[in-house]
Amino acid sequence: MSTAGLEQELRTAAARLRDDRGAKGCVDSNSRELLETIRILLAVREPLARWLDEQARYVAASGMYDVLAVDVARALNGTGEPGPGQDGHITDRHSGSALYEELRLLDGGEGW
Repeated sequence: MSTAGLEQELRTAAARLRDDRGAKGCVDSNSRELLETIRILLAVREPLARWLDEQARYVAASGMYDVLAVDVARALNGTGEPGPGQDGHITDRHSGSALYEELRLLDGGEGW
């Protein structure tokens, strides 16, 4: 991948970390460890985003890159929503979009 492509990948990952649209809510889990992990990840969002931005500037200025930074960026950029039954699937039972989806399915899957 070109240095411009690496720079873009790093900046995209930083932007994904900073994107908190709709990130307000609560997490209901019987796993203290999971809740602790979420709390820790939320705490490192901004420092990690700043580090990725700094790595993008470094790539742009020098043409060299940190392999770990690229690995982290690719992991963040490659994270999608797993389907039902897959590891990491999130069941949203309380938001407006979850309620809309439930009503849509009750209506035979047709959109309104």
